[in-house]
Amino acid sequence: MNDSLDLVILKTLVTNKKHALDFANECDPKLFAPEIWNFANLTVGYIKTYKELPTQRVMVEKLAKGNNAKLIETVKSVWEQLDKVEYNDQEYKHDLERIKKRYAEKQIVDIKDKLVDFKPGAMDITKAVAEMQKTVQTIKSLSQVRAYERKTLKEAVPIFREEYNAKNEDPNFDKGIRTGYSYLDNVTDGLRPGELLLIGGESGAGKSMLLMNMALQIWLQDNTIDMVDNFSPGNNVLYFSLEMPFKPCLNRVLGRLSGCPSKKIRNATLDEFEALKLKKALRFINKYPNQFEIIDIPRGATMEGLELIYEDSKAHFDPKVIVIDYLGLMDYEGGEMEDWLKLGKISEKIHEFARVHNCIVLSAVQLNRAKASKDGEDKIGLHRIGRSALIMQNANIAVQIETRANEKDFPDMIYHLIKNRDGELGKASLTKNLAAGTLLDNKIEVDSTTFEMRDSDDISAKIELTDIY
Repeated sequence: MNDSLDLVILKTLVTNKKHALDFANECDPKLFAPEIWNFANLTVGYIKTYKELPTQRVMVEKLAKGNNAKLIETVKSVWEQLDKVEYNDQEYKHDLERIKKRYAEKQIVDIKDKLVDFKPGAMDITKAVAEMQKTVQTIKSLSQVRAYERKTLKEAVPIFREEYNAKNEDPNFDKGIRTGYSYLDNVTDGLRPGELLLIGGESGAGKSMLLMNMALQIWLQDNTIDMVDNFSPGNNVLYFSLEMPFKPCLNRVLGRLSGCPSKKIRNATLDEFEALKLKKALRFINKYPNQFEIIDIPRGATMEGLELIYEDSKAHFDPKVIVIDYLGLMDYEGGEMEDWLKLGKISEKIHEFARVHNCIVLSAVQLNRAKASKDGEDKIGLHRIGRSALIMQNANIAVQIETRANEKDFPDMIYHLIKNRDGELGKASLTKNLAAGTLLDNKIEVDSTTFEMRDSDDISAKIELTDIY
């Protein structure tokens, strides 16, 4: 009979999605007793791959595709035991600590037994020390959030096969999260957990506005404020505002959602038609199931401080996307150091946070002043990132807002993709509605024959057909 502690933890992992995802991201099935390890490994592997809870039928049907008769019997046997287990979600963390402690004690007993075999006078000191260090590190890792993943190719192949087959069966499986900007979404295939996206811009270029628009579009996905039910999936967003106090930030959000001037929202001077649009936005916020939380936090906040707030928010909902407005206003807990090094360390901490917590982080950075150039070639590129070249080393994706002479007179904002670890670079444009804090997408589509991107209103193909006749 399996230890009741193992069964209680496993019952939680197949019934509580939040605890299951946390366990899959931070812990290892090796915590479980040997006789139940195969079942635990299958369960955790399924949760990591599909980000969903497994059922007995699903696990059995997947195993039935191969020569897994013995494993199927194990699954059925353990699941029969789980059906009889009574558990309390509020006791999960306590029980998880107990199972970690049990595993740590076993590691200590094992190393003690190994050290007994070392005879005085014929002892391999290097090997003995290595064994002890390995055990100490294993035990220490139980109380740390795992910052790395380690597998041999042989261990990784079954997981890869499972994910590949799932994507083959369902094109929407494991798709990246869309920002709502078609060019960016096409070349990146969406943002993925663990990634850091940075927006670079000169002072007043619209960094905060672009961050806010991306954050809201990520929150909304395909939903609109006209909807009152039957919402499609969105995303929970945590928005740290280091630059703007809460009320102005809220007014900008409401302006973007309703399409009303944020100044008129602030002063309560909306006309009748605008008031109806704002009312619709407020109704949508009350009905929409996904959360968008704004944290007004002073300049000089550290990543450690933001992480504590994130952990608190995670207890109430699960933020998939973290926005920090913006990186240059943060501080670093690491003693006195040069400004350029401090900014590099901050970006390193932010990216580490994204990877450890398996979430997406968006932030912004200031640009250096461009050097005079007739052709303007010096205006765009990674060299413009302000004060520290180390910042962009930690970014997966980097966007630069182009600033032209008399920029305020242009109806569009041009942005350049200046770093994209998994794809191409290029540029696109957005339409400004500054009064309402809105940057609308100028839609880019992928040509199904050439796979090149073009404006959706491009009529060149129609002209070519007309010329034939």
